[in-house]
Amino acid sequence: MTGSFDGSSAWREIPAGKFTMGSDPAAEHAPDPDEAPAHRVACAAFRIGRTPVTNAEYAVFVAATDHPAPSHWPRGAIPDGREFHPVTYVSWDDAVAFCVWAGGFLPAEAQWERAARGDGGRTWPWGNEPPGAGHGTFEGSDTVPVGRSPRGAGPFGALDQAGNAWEWTSSAYRAYPYDALDGREDGSPWEPRVVRGGAFIHGPGQIRCSYRYGMLPGVVDHYVGFRLAARPGARLALDADLVVVPAGEVLLGNDPCPSGGPASAAEAPPHAVFVEAAQLAATSVTNEEYRVFTQETGHPAPPHWPDGVMPEVLARHPVTYVDWFDATAYCRWAGARLPTEAEWEKGARGTDARLYPWGDDEPRANVGAGAKGGGTSPVGSYPEGASPYGLLDMAGNVWEWVSSAFEPYPYDAADGREDPETGSPRVLRGGSYASPDLRFARCAARSRSAPGRRSPHIGFRIARDQTPDQRSRR
Repeated sequence: MTGSFDGSSAWREIPAGKFTMGSDPAAEHAPDPDEAPAHRVACAAFRIGRTPVTNAEYAVFVAATDHPAPSHWPRGAIPDGREFHPVTYVSWDDAVAFCVWAGGFLPAEAQWERAARGDGGRTWPWGNEPPGAGHGTFEGSDTVPVGRSPRGAGPFGALDQAGNAWEWTSSAYRAYPYDALDGREDGSPWEPRVVRGGAFIHGPGQIRCSYRYGMLPGVVDHYVGFRLAARPGARLALDADLVVVPAGEVLLGNDPCPSGGPASAAEAPPHAVFVEAAQLAATSVTNEEYRVFTQETGHPAPPHWPDGVMPEVLARHPVTYVDWFDATAYCRWAGARLPTEAEWEKGARGTDARLYPWGDDEPRANVGAGAKGGGTSPVGSYPEGASPYGLLDMAGNVWEWVSSAFEPYPYDAADGREDPETGSPRVLRGGSYASPDLRFARCAARSRSAPGRRSPHIGFRIARDQTPDQRSRR
């Protein structure tokens, strides 16, 4: 399986503006008294998840924080086949804890409704046409994987805002008109909170954009989940496009191969290593991503940013002029780590000992231009050069730091080479635009540098552990 979670890590931007919140009894499909009076509400710009938070996303949070898993996960593992169903059996406090960890927040009731109905006062997210096939999951018996009802998209592209699972909001359940400053966004711990959107058991009237219901924060139910919101431009824990590299053996190292040029002695002897499942970022970390890190932590900007300001033209290029310590600090901030050398090579070549990530044929990478004649390209510019798992830029563009110290083969993670305190030279992988030829971009190619080196052709990508329940099914 490749790609990032098909959930809240895909964002929809909601622009600032006013909209009509609520409904008057004579205006819409059987509204309840708590939806009146209809009134105009202004919302600042924000981002909202394209879909509700899934079990798979919640599992990352559980693994990272030791927060209790939902009670319907047997032995703390996601039930088979439900990875991409909306997470349910979560209380309001559970939802808030996830959002804080992720770097976002639960949407307020007004934000949720604006995302669902836009500026036009529509009855359902897709408009005023009564619900039908493809609009949502309603009048059913169970949740379904998120994003399965594209006809039900709202005006800004959000899905699953009609049915599937109720969604917690931050707001206390109080009478209209809505006023964010009247205390409802700071409600007492025992005050009911608003849930929105209806669930799979509900009918057309209960999945309308303006329908609201109050639940005590401690409710934990099969019908109730939530969606993540964030301020514009915020960096969140789930934003990285992560690719699953399943557990299995990889052949590390290389015999001399005429089509790829002679192998380095440092690549010998070839040997098989078992690598646990892990998640690797689909591309190198970009300048744009690194900028958020520097802004939020005060970490020094790379020296090629004039006066510490990132050149916008480099936003989607891999960040460079970062040493191993910079890369490690970024990973720690992002709730991640650098991949090991073995993980990196498995992600690049899979299990068939291929020469390059794309196979054994012609170049499909930014490599060979030389230090004077070349430069970085935006990440993902060579999709035809993807690895067997869909990882991009594993050959060329920039060398990538990995966690491992540069030690002789065979690779052994337990021999001290993964100790971050050694100060030893660290391994670089993948070659770069400045490499003289494809020999340096082979999957097996290894280079070394002191961990304090900063260069225009060295960057990195992040990795995360795969959670135990996910490992068991890969």
